[in-house]
Amino acid sequence: MKHKVGWGRSLVVLVWLWGVQGLAHSQELLVSAAASLADALSAIKPRFEAAHAGTTVHFNFGASGALSRQIEAGAPVDLFVSAARAQMDRLQQRQLIVPGTRVDLLSNELVLIAPANAPPGLAGFSDLPRASRIALGDPGFVPAGEYAQQTLTALKLWTTLQPRLIYGQDVRQVLEYVARGEVDAGLVFATDAALLPQQVKILARAPQGSHVPIVYPAAQIAGAAHPELAAAFLHMLGQPDSCHLFHHYGFSCLPK
Repeated sequence: MKHKVGWGRSLVVLVWLWGVQGLAHSQELLVSAAASLADALSAIKPRFEAAHAGTTVHFNFGASGALSRQIEAGAPVDLFVSAARAQMDRLQQRQLIVPGTRVDLLSNELVLIAPANAPPGLAGFSDLPRASRIALGDPGFVPAGEYAQQTLTALKLWTTLQPRLIYGQDVRQVLEYVARGEVDAGLVFATDAALLPQQVKILARAPQGSHVPIVYPAAQIAGAAHPELAAAFLHMLGQPDSCHLFHHYGFSCLPK
């Protein structure tokens, strides 16, 4: 019996040691990224984890403005991918990104959408004064909302439409408002509209020059816990295989 007890204790110790070794080799990479990238980055995640044994990638998806403010407040982020340059510019000015790591990854389009079963009263931007509720991201935090404000201003519609605007906390919430028929129209990225082709329809694309170019920059965050992993993940995002996947979700890869 004493022999069996000793063996049992030894087994417990071995299991404990294996667990400690596993924890010692496991690493968690935290990536904060624009909500519009949720599907594409989630598809890239298993490839990266397979190539980096013991690594788990965690995503924090949301409005780029809110994510950048979290980083400014000290959130333990390793890598940031924004849906606009302005948020990355702010972090760079505050020396919160690693010098030399910033890269423009992707571009997108802004589109006007309506519920798929909506009556044919709205056909484009010129018809928006007839809409009673129009959704867009909060321009103060959501890049898609900022691009939308620029477009509506360029089309001389912003002042007229302001009382009818419904703000979403990110572009995906705007998409949901339209898909559920809670608003007459919304402004989202083309990549988001493509996710629900049975529930929303694209009425028009923002006229060229009506907003600043839609660019998704990425950079490593200064003082991050896993700089090597962040660099490796950023490198993977720029590879041809990842670009092909981004294209699948409707993004355009920018030349490096």
